[in-house]
Amino acid sequence: MTKLKLELKQKNTAEKIALGQNHITAMANNPTYPTAGRVPSDADIQTVQDNLVAAAAAVDAAETVWKQRIQEREAAEEVWEVKITSRAAYCEALTPGDAVALASTGFPLRGTPAPIGALPAPGDLRATATDNAGVIELRCDTVKGASSYEWECKVHDNVSAPWEAIKTSTTSKILVPALTPGTLYAFRVRAIGSAGPGAWSDEASGRAP
Repeated sequence: MTKLKLELKQKNTAEKIALGQNHITAMANNPTYPTAGRVPSDADIQTVQDNLVAAAAAVDAAETVWKQRIQEREAAEEVWEVKITSRAAYCEALTPGDAVALASTGFPLRGTPAPIGALPAPGDLRATATDNAGVIELRCDTVKGASSYEWECKVHDNVSAPWEAIKTSTTSKILVPALTPGTLYAFRVRAIGSAGPGAWSDEASGRAP
């Protein structure tokens, strides 16, 4: 027995619109199916077809605007980074090496030097949002000779906020749960070896999903 093969779950919106239009065109002068008895009616089919076309067009327009806004944001970020970098260079030139003065700028400070014999600061610390609400993945380069890694975080926008311990791990990759969604956090890590803890890494920031 021959049956129709719609496979609607496998079709995207454009394919569904094409299928609907093909059906409407094919039924326009089709004597096999009397116009008066069609279920749903031709008017109903045309209405849902028009509604889908309009909804798809609205999404396309919104996506175009969205992409444009992303480009504008990225351009604004580039300008912002140039200006902020210039301001940081000005502050460092005016008060070179003055930890108290530099801390008062609101910019984060680089990790302090490691004690003699201690391990170097871990490099390439990254904070990445996960698919789970309030969970960020942290990872850094492994440090030769490290037996463990100590991780800390704080709210990024609060300069006076204290660093809080997250955990001590044996790997250079962890998940940080129970963060407040939408909040921007700062993170740092240091390696621990036979000579004790090394220098803290440069900070990495990440917004909790």
